[in-house]
Amino acid sequence: MSQPQSMLEERHTAQQRPQVRLATDADAATLAHLRYEFRTGLAPGVTPESGFRERCTEWMAARLPWTDVWRCWLAENDAGEALGTVWVQFLEKLPNPVGEPELHAYVTSFYVRPAARGGGIGSILLGTALAACAERGCDTVFLWPTPLSRSLYQRHGFTERSGALELKLWARPAEEQSP
Repeated sequence: MSQPQSMLEERHTAQQRPQVRLATDADAATLAHLRYEFRTGLAPGVTPESGFRERCTEWMAARLPWTDVWRCWLAENDAGEALGTVWVQFLEKLPNPVGEPELHAYVTSFYVRPAARGGGIGSILLGTALAACAERGCDTVFLWPTPLSRSLYQRHGFTERSGALELKLWARPAEEQSP
């Protein structure tokens, strides 16, 4: 079970409550660095870091202004150091006649730096993203959790849904898979 909000607030008062803000294209290089940390923490990188960060920075800078499709939030400490991030992609559904919302949201690249974990930053970031999804009137928010993040998502109301199907079209070559 998650800590009561007052306990989280007390902990952050003592440690300086992180600031969460909507990221802008000026944050793209920082976000690309966090993306590299996140993904190479799950599997070995096959692209040189500098090349990846340059490509990722360009991609992010181009999409961050598209707030109707992509939104990203950045958690920072009082010194302006990045502590974590979460991205949401809004996906339109086809019009339908049954009165359900015509928008889904995909949570992706949700990452809190290891040294900043355990203090509620992940809950603050996720809560901020979910509030934006509710504000936009999303029907469903979906994601693919890591084993480490599953309990956080469940504390925020996510459940496993049977009936969903997935077809994985790409598989990491055996020589690149982590042991």
